Amino acid sequence: MLIVKTLARDHRALEKILTGLGGTTGADPAPRVEQFTRLQAVLHGHARAEEEVVYRPLRARQPEEEKLLEAFEEHRVADLLLQELASACPGGAGWAARLRVLEEMLRHHIKEEELHLFPLIEESFDEAAQARMSREFNQLKHERVEVFLAPFRRAMPAFAGRAAIGAQAAAGRIVRRGELYVRQRISQMRG
Repeated sequence: MLIVKTLARDHRALEKILTGLGGTTGADPAPRVEQFTRLQAVLHGHARAEEEVVYRPLRARQPEEEKLLEAFEEHRVADLLLQELASACPGGAGWAARLRVLEEMLRHHIKEEELHLFPLIEESFDEAAQARMSREFNQLKHERVEVFLAPFRRAMPAFAGRAAIGAQAAAGRIVRRGELYVRQRISQMRG
């Protein structure tokens, strides 16, 4: 699979998580915390792998590309918002407002990336390079998700002192799906 198709697939998954998270309420924070933990893990893995496998090689070829520099910056801002959300009470109105800002920014980022960066990727890399990038992206994303979720395996996740078993269960499901996906991809590449 080409890297642009892999990224687009990941974008649809992120949009689905954002939609689910937006449908949660502060009255029952457990589903909100579970969805937020899923968003953190998937977004962390996606962003770090995308920066390493796609953005850096593209920047080497087009160092002054404004949309690429903007994409790096949007990742940085998303990381800051995720940190703030992780340390705030998921039942509060301020949390929901901050989440809406993150959601709007991520949806804008996805749209801009698909409109402006995907064509640059297709211009800059042939199909063989894009297929290699896709494999590297999937492997690195899985590794980054594993690193992110490691603390969830050792202890209950705490959001400013509020622990949630649901988040730990969600983390386990994400890891299992990721492990199965990577195993399938490895066996396909070997077969």
